[in-house]
Amino acid sequence: MSTEAVEIVVLGRPYKVSCPLGQQDALRQAADQLSSKLVELRQRSKVSSNEQLAIMAALNFCHELCLEKEKNHQYSETMDKRIKMLQRTIEAALIEHGHYGDSSEQSGVVSNEEGEQP
Repeated sequence: MSTEAVEIVVLGRPYKVSCPLGQQDALRQAADQLSSKLVELRQRSKVSSNEQLAIMAALNFCHELCLEKEKNHQYSETMDKRIKMLQRTIEAALIEHGHYGDSSEQSGVVSNEEGEQP
C-alpha cells in the first residue's frame, strides 16, 4: 500500500507523518481530536509537561477503547443468544409442521405427486 507524508499539527507543533493514501483526512481528524483532548487535559489538570499530557491522553483513549471493546463484546454475546433463540424457534416450527429433517427438501430433490423423482 502506498503512503505519503502528511503534515499534522498537535498543540501548535507541526509533525510529518507517513499515511496510507486515502487516509489523510482521517489522520488530520485524529490529530485535531488529539489536540483538543490535550488542550482540555492541560486546562483541567494544570499539567504543563507535554509528555505528561501525552501519557494522560493515551491512558484516557485506551480506557475509552477498552469500554467500547467491552460494549461490543456484550452486544456480540446478546446477538449470538438472540440468533440461537431464533434458530431454535425456527427449528421447532419446522418440526411442528413436519418439514425439519426432510431430506428431499434439504437436498433440493423434487418429487412428483406419486413420490417419484423426475
